[in-house]
Amino acid sequence: MTTNTLRAGLLLASGWLLLLFATAASAAPAAPVAASPPGAACFQAQADSDWQRYAALVLARDGRILDTGNGGISHSEGQGFGMRLAFHYNQRQAFERIWGWTQEHFYVRGDHLAAWRWRPDDKPHIDDHNNATDGDLFIAWSLALAGRCWDVPEYLDTARQIAADIRAKLVRETTAGTLLLPGAQGFEHDQTLTLNLSYWVFPAFAELARLEPDAAEWPALIASGQALLGELQFGRWKLPPDWVTWEPQAGFALPDQFPPRFGYDAVRVPLYWVWHGQTTGHELDQLAAYWHAQQDWSWAPDWVDLKTDAISSNPAPSGIAAIAALTQFAVVNGTDGDGAALLRLVPLPTNQDAGLDYYSASLRLLTGIAGRAWYWQQCKQGSNPGLGTCGDGR
Repeated sequence: MTTNTLRAGLLLASGWLLLLFATAASAAPAAPVAASPPGAACFQAQADSDWQRYAALVLARDGRILDTGNGGISHSEGQGFGMRLAFHYNQRQAFERIWGWTQEHFYVRGDHLAAWRWRPDDKPHIDDHNNATDGDLFIAWSLALAGRCWDVPEYLDTARQIAADIRAKLVRETTAGTLLLPGAQGFEHDQTLTLNLSYWVFPAFAELARLEPDAAEWPALIASGQALLGELQFGRWKLPPDWVTWEPQAGFALPDQFPPRFGYDAVRVPLYWVWHGQTTGHELDQLAAYWHAQQDWSWAPDWVDLKTDAISSNPAPSGIAAIAALTQFAVVNGTDGDGAALLRLVPLPTNQDAGLDYYSASLRLLTGIAGRAWYWQQCKQGSNPGLGTCGDGR
């Protein structure tokens, strides 16, 4: 797929990158407006209707984030997502509530990694003390940002402790590069590692490298993740899988114990890569082509089988649709400096019957942050002359 083919499917405007963040106040599409670039990582937005809808949907008064699509359980991923969003929207009290509840309920392992799941109707609430590395990364990243930008040394100290345990317990040096285990238990059998590329949270690695400048693991994980984006391409559309195994002799393969899909996990891979400010290479070309091709399909599926190329009969929810739009937007603008495509993100619905759940709402809001971060990185690096000047990032 050429850039011109993809451009035909997007709204274009010459000279500037334009981000459209529609609000729920009007049912009609708003006119495109120029983005306010986020500048340094300390940029924080004002709380808007999307944050308010998100908080009303998933944030309990005590700081617990509810997975509304999964029986109201909580997990370290959700707590980390909530903290990162609260930081972005400058909701310091909400941040403190979320972090306080997380501290009280998730740290039961005896180290600085959080247990991955908390069930409200079970006793004990935590029946599995394994961690989830993406949750730990989001929590450490959020604490590092809040500690630096709000001048809270205790947050920085805790972020360093979490980061040190991630490096010590979850990073493996292999002939395939620096690899990251999804959890401390159950993903390493003899020489076989089971991996999840969506746990490569690239912007978190970058912030933790700033926090721990002498730790070689963070830049190494960024480098290995970029290499995996180019290598882990399966099926007709050459997409990254939700899960993959690696062993020294056989290399990477689709595992037998998980469905061989590009789905609800792997969809976060382009989100985090774009958020890191990247797309001037070709790492996301196949993903952009896959989503662009869906313009001619009867529906955009929520997953595709990477062995049979069969697609799901279920349409992708709004969170996945937002990442699809972001990926195509970034690929177009990352490879063509003559113009800029518009990124249109639908606001979170206020209708209680709209079917919005925790995961889709989270992905939609994170996509908005990633779009702004991508703009700032590209603009400051001068990667795309069509983006114009960056200002001071405020």
